[in-house]
Amino acid sequence: MKMIYKMKNIIHDYAWGSVDAIPRLLGYDNREKKPQAELWMGSHHRGASLLIRDEGTISLSTYINNNRKDALGEKIADLYGDLPFLFKVLAAGNPLSIQVHPGKKQAEEGYARENKLNVPLDAYNRNYKDNNHKPELICALTPFLAMRGFRTFDRILGNFQKAGLRSFMGEIETFSENCNAEGLKEFFNSIMLLHGERKQSFIKELVKAAETLDSDIFNCVLKLYDKYPQDVAIAAPLYLNLVKLEPGQALYLSAGVLHAYLDGMGIELMASSDNVLRGGLTSKYIDRNELIRVLDFSGSDPQIIEAETVNQNISTYRTPFKEFELTRVGLDENSIYKISEKNTVQILFVTQGVVSFINEMGETLSVVKGESVFVPYGAGPWTASGKALMFRAAVPGEPG
Repeated sequence: MKMIYKMKNIIHDYAWGSVDAIPRLLGYDNREKKPQAELWMGSHHRGASLLIRDEGTISLSTYINNNRKDALGEKIADLYGDLPFLFKVLAAGNPLSIQVHPGKKQAEEGYARENKLNVPLDAYNRNYKDNNHKPELICALTPFLAMRGFRTFDRILGNFQKAGLRSFMGEIETFSENCNAEGLKEFFNSIMLLHGERKQSFIKELVKAAETLDSDIFNCVLKLYDKYPQDVAIAAPLYLNLVKLEPGQALYLSAGVLHAYLDGMGIELMASSDNVLRGGLTSKYIDRNELIRVLDFSGSDPQIIEAETVNQNISTYRTPFKEFELTRVGLDENSIYKISEKNTVQILFVTQGVVSFINEMGETLSVVKGESVFVPYGAGPWTASGKALMFRAAVPGEPG
């Protein structure tokens, strides 16, 4: 009989994190008021979870290394060699940097290049922390505000024309004559490379315009200016789509999609990677040449994902990614969730209520709001019951 295990997870205290969202979810008092940005559930080397066992804790990474095919299943072990996804709770109290994630080939090349240059993995100027791509999905737990992908070209042009920006009028006119992906690349690059007096004039004129133009776009500019008054990336709401998610709604991000999370808490699921290329709104390292090289400059309207109902209690967020799939599992007094119905390695995170896990031997495990469990491959006929809501991270297409 395979056991399932409670997890002890790492919380990263990045400066943009909320001081109360994750503590409230997990039920503890953050007396020091330190930002609590991301709770990680997985085996990534920058924050592997611990499994809580009778004989003591063990790193999930070590557990998988010692029991690879037994923990992951032969198919996933052969294909990935490790847990292919990283599961998170993300809580933004302040805007994250505008950023992009590389594709698989770009990550492999960048990681090898920086290794060859002997750039330490924890160096300030390290772009590639591993050799994996990082497609991701964010599902809102609270009202959530994000920027995702370039707007359509005509909307970008219209926003800049509305703002006026006399000091930048030449670039605006040039973009209007070449309103396509290549034109947007040149236009975006010209913004990001502003410096000196032209940069100050651009920011001053943009803020002055935003103070007179009452819209979500220009209100967002002012909020970003309040945090980053010397950063030209405060113009991002003019060229990136603003997206408001209600709890239960989701967004997915493929490689090359420029984005930033601005406010709120969500469940985040991604390929197991920590590769981030930043373009602004941050004190961290910015490599704009590498950012430009990786960016997708096609303009489009963002797609909000609603969960697709599988049955009365289970709904799934469909994405094109092969490493992970997010499922919402709601439990009430008349329902149970059979872990064996998804006969694959998975992580379950409880966001509401209390869940009782029990197997055919009568062994039980009680998991409360804010706790997670690791379920090895083929864990057997465990069932979950209670009045609760939990999210499941698994690999799509596995037997179930």
